[in-house]
Amino acid sequence: MLVDEIENYYKGQLPEETKKWISENCRYFTEEECGNFKKVLFEQSSKLPDIQKLKNILEKVTGKKARVYVWAVCLECGCEYDYGLPMCPACYEKGFDCRARAVKKSEFQPPMKVIKYNKQYLNGDKGETVCYNCVHKKQSFCPNFGNSNWNCKREDFESCVCARCCAVAKRENEKLKVEKKVISYATPLKK
Repeated sequence: MLVDEIENYYKGQLPEETKKWISENCRYFTEEECGNFKKVLFEQSSKLPDIQKLKNILEKVTGKKARVYVWAVCLECGCEYDYGLPMCPACYEKGFDCRARAVKKSEFQPPMKVIKYNKQYLNGDKGETVCYNCVHKKQSFCPNFGNSNWNCKREDFESCVCARCCAVAKRENEKLKVEKKVISYATPLKK
């Protein structure tokens, strides 16, 4: 593991926050990228690196910046929620429409208390249940919701409170893949 190799090389312990950053940002490295990362790190730093040093090396080796996670914080009640949601879910539950928010940024994934919904909109089709009004909304977010390329394990699907909505979204997404409408903006010239 990369963290162990870095600690062994410098004969010291990395802070927990630095270990977490390495595991989140370097977990998908190929063997070659991992080797290049270590080579540049060991050449440039004579002591245990901090996160800023690791960020610079990551960008140098991969050409990509480190991930930055963002989410919203309600200015009314302080609720933290997914940035894609149109309004504060806590205020909505209390009967208020509050769209005033601040943005929170982090190098680490948002904490579990950040509210996420599978359907990030308020007004669905007639009869459609949206997450804002669903009784099963608490901690029901799934990163594979509506993904037609993903198949849940049977026991997971049977116990999932969002299974019905997910199946409908999967069917709709599958239809969109098949339809592939061609839009043409040109019209034939008249002779």
